[in-house]
Amino acid sequence: MPPPTDPRAPAPEAPGGLAEARDPRSQTGVSPHRLRHLIGRLVEVTVLVAIDAASIGVAIFSYLALNRVYNDYPVMLDVLWQTERAWLPFVLLVALLIFARNGLYRPRETRPGGAKIVAGLFLAMVVVAIFSIATDNDRFTTYLIFPYTFLASTLLISLLRGTLNVLIDSTARLVGVERRVLVVGEPAATRSVEAALRDGAPGAGLRMVAHVDDIGHLADAIAEHSPHDVVLARPPDDETMLIALEACRPQHIRLRVVPTAAGVLAHHADYVPGLAVPLFDIVPPTIQGADWVVKRTFDIVISAALLTLLSPLLLLSVLAIRLTSPGPIVFRDERVGLGERTFAMLKLRSMVTNAAQAQAELEDQNEADGALFKIRNDPRITPVGRVLRRFSIDELPQLVNVLKGEMSLVGPRPLPMRDYQLLEPWHRRRYSVLPGITGLWQVSGRSNLGFDTLVRLDFFYLESWSIWMDIAIIARTPLAILRGRGAY
Repeated sequence: MPPPTDPRAPAPEAPGGLAEARDPRSQTGVSPHRLRHLIGRLVEVTVLVAIDAASIGVAIFSYLALNRVYNDYPVMLDVLWQTERAWLPFVLLVALLIFARNGLYRPRETRPGGAKIVAGLFLAMVVVAIFSIATDNDRFTTYLIFPYTFLASTLLISLLRGTLNVLIDSTARLVGVERRVLVVGEPAATRSVEAALRDGAPGAGLRMVAHVDDIGHLADAIAEHSPHDVVLARPPDDETMLIALEACRPQHIRLRVVPTAAGVLAHHADYVPGLAVPLFDIVPPTIQGADWVVKRTFDIVISAALLTLLSPLLLLSVLAIRLTSPGPIVFRDERVGLGERTFAMLKLRSMVTNAAQAQAELEDQNEADGALFKIRNDPRITPVGRVLRRFSIDELPQLVNVLKGEMSLVGPRPLPMRDYQLLEPWHRRRYSVLPGITGLWQVSGRSNLGFDTLVRLDFFYLESWSIWMDIAIIARTPLAILRGRGAY
């Protein structure tokens, strides 16, 4: 008689049966889609590493050549190569490891930009310089090679990486590559999200294939439109999130969520251990202490340099205003700044003298939502003022506000009194730091974003601030201006 069996035990499966087929360990192959992705990533990382290594090598080699020319030595390529080859591998190893640590080889849409390049190269040069001093390395005949290599390689890497991105974008557009996105949410919420995604997305162009009001219809919409990404325009409750995940997971579709202000502020929340209920301390974001000293010093030095360099442009603008329009040259606009205190923000006058009084008659033409006032073809702007505003030249006098300590180069944009009075209480958290001449508004497609989304950008800036972030925003501002995203 066969031994009795435990009724709780699962029935055995025949070889090759359903249990074996569903065991992921039995699926040893790689899907063609996954294989193409891995090959693409390998090529992308290889090209980026080659760009970075070649740029650093060219920077070092050019310094050695210029140094010999300056000292009246003959430029002998074999001698220069022997000098460089002796320590170039160490420099490249340090730099590439730091670049990898900074995320500079991640996929493009999550890869950081210029600020991390600058920070990585600076740290690499410091490490190599310290190593050279500590080992008394006689190959370094002059330590000017470090600042030169830092500056030259920063320019080369930024230029070549930027050129690579342009080539990839152009090729993607030429062959019709696009990333399909499906947005979930009410129409009022999805419009600003869709516009922001189209305006600021890197790489292949985005196409909004559909938007879904009811999460219950998401699975059907995915089956119909086959999107690459699904974006929830409003933070979901638990049930909505689970439904979205179940709809996206079988098709390997990426699910993304637009955060609330609380979600942004909680980005680096501190966990409170030892309690029965998981709790997090939400610390109000501020810039203080050593961070404030660094930011303020940076503001003073860069503002003074910009005022000096741009003084001819300022003088030409002043003459153009004086010759073409009656009234004062500089307009002092009352704005709300740090701690909700008012100050006179300086601008080159770009409107007629009675612009403030005429605004009340134009309120019904306002094209912005929330507390903002914006008319694309504002009739109050003078012909010269239109040019000044198009290239944000009218904002240059605010460098004086920065030197006076009323503003910063980068920060939340100060609002006029009319807009400030329309703010909701939670919006006013943005006044915990100095307002800025430029900021995330200006480089993130401000004209296409809803006001609540703009305020969340301010919160993200406050919570994530670093001096490298300021440098990155300043570096992106000229391109934003050329694209027509001038300051407000």
